[in-house]
Amino acid sequence: MEHMVVDPILSDLAQGLAAARANERSLPLESRELTPEQAYDVQAETAALVGESIAAYKIGLTTPGARKAMAWDAPIVGRLGTSDLMQSPASLNAGGFQRFAEAELLFEIGEDFDAGDAPFSEADVAGKIAGLFAGIELCASRYEQEDVTIAELIADNSNADKLVVGDRLATGWDQRFAALPVTLVRNGHDPVSGSTSLVFDNPLKSVTWLANWLAARGEGLMRGQIVASGSCTGITELDGDEQLIAEFGDLGTASAIIAPKRR
Repeated sequence: MEHMVVDPILSDLAQGLAAARANERSLPLESRELTPEQAYDVQAETAALVGESIAAYKIGLTTPGARKAMAWDAPIVGRLGTSDLMQSPASLNAGGFQRFAEAELLFEIGEDFDAGDAPFSEADVAGKIAGLFAGIELCASRYEQEDVTIAELIADNSNADKLVVGDRLATGWDQRFAALPVTLVRNGHDPVSGSTSLVFDNPLKSVTWLANWLAARGEGLMRGQIVASGSCTGITELDGDEQLIAEFGDLGTASAIIAPKRR
């Protein structure tokens, strides 16, 4: 189901965000009264303006601390097009936005989800998983200002920018991934230690939440799509020059090299 913006002010915001993404130039954040549901409509229209099908979803605010910081009581969703997905080892330029990195367990969807079959249980979702992958989500804000409301964050695609898909860790869900040690390694910095258990206590719960959230909107996960289930290592602010490796125990990695911004 398409959720298109009809309010011209909100449509202007969608056009501004789409242009900011295309030009890598931050958007001044004007005062707008925006509800979270309107923000998802802005997000959907922005994606439509970009013109790519949804290749992946990201789930954000998957820890109590992150939700408390945004004064919000649920996770949030962003969507990524085909060009937003990168295979590890990935190489990209720093670009025009400040980026942040999160090590994430990625789920490959093996079967379509029919919204009419909801609510989905964790067992239902586990049965539709075709693979688990190491991943790095690269987040970015398209706004000039740092302080944003939850609705402004959602409208900006929940800060989704790029997703690096690394090694295949398994061909389906396995309970060992509920609490797998994860480390984000950076050149010149201390490693960031984490665990898949930081994601909703279990990343399968995160993907189950997404499946039911989409179904409530008349939408559904589709075969071949990727779900970035949430950060296992918090959010790490990046410099212009980075070498990143996300290690998922001894099972596999994802890596990315970010070159300094060109002057």
